[in-house]
Amino acid sequence: MTKLEAELYALTHRGNPGDRSYYAKACAGAQSVLELGTGYGRLIPDLLSTDSRIRPRAVIGLDRDPALLAAAKHAVARLSPGSRRQVRLVRGDMRDFDLGQEFDRVILPYNGLYCLLNRKDIVRCFSCVKRHLAPGGEFIFDVWAADRFHRDTRSNARSQAHYDDGEPIVSFAHRSQVWDVFEKSRLRCRVQRLDVTYTYVSRESGTSVTIPIEQRYAPSSELMELVTSAGLCIKAIYGNFARQRFGINSQYVVIRAGLGPQRGI
Repeated sequence: MTKLEAELYALTHRGNPGDRSYYAKACAGAQSVLELGTGYGRLIPDLLSTDSRIRPRAVIGLDRDPALLAAAKHAVARLSPGSRRQVRLVRGDMRDFDLGQEFDRVILPYNGLYCLLNRKDIVRCFSCVKRHLAPGGEFIFDVWAADRFHRDTRSNARSQAHYDDGEPIVSFAHRSQVWDVFEKSRLRCRVQRLDVTYTYVSRESGTSVTIPIEQRYAPSSELMELVTSAGLCIKAIYGNFARQRFGINSQYVVIRAGLGPQRGI
């Protein structure tokens, strides 16, 4: 991404309701946290320890996009000196990284897993996670739930479809301009792909910026299979950030996994 693209991306993609507090609570008590796909640093402030009575938490944010990492550095620079000392940002690929340490928590939030476009890459990522988990540590990730979506598209027998309603999904001011944001999706059911293109158009200058986001979605059964095939054990699976039990109509899939024996889910 360019600097402008990263800024526009950050203004559009703000996470899911409740995910910030969920990950903050999930990391409570952890002395080390690794966030994969840290992006522009949206979650970094929520991952930091605020309890001055305990040893400061070490937080590492990993991302492979230099423009997004630059945006994350700006976000970290706005933190207090004590908070800044807890954070280290690293450029790297979540499919192949070696940070030379173990973590109490490894998290992959906000559909980041769907950016890995085949099963092999997901297993590579999960295997790296396993090598970086400390004893008793947890790996936590969330994605939008594809079960109902996958089922509905199969029942409609549509292997490919395009969606574009022609109206902006959101508008906002940035750099003294108002930007209208348009979304166009391309669905390919046979390969479990939902690729989305965001187009940002300035009302003042007519400037157009396009950001494609490629995704390979997976039903919950496949996600659980891939977790276990990488040698991790599922501890819990939720349907939202309020920790409600996952069901066929859940909006999200939130999975917590670790190194120990698998629990009933």
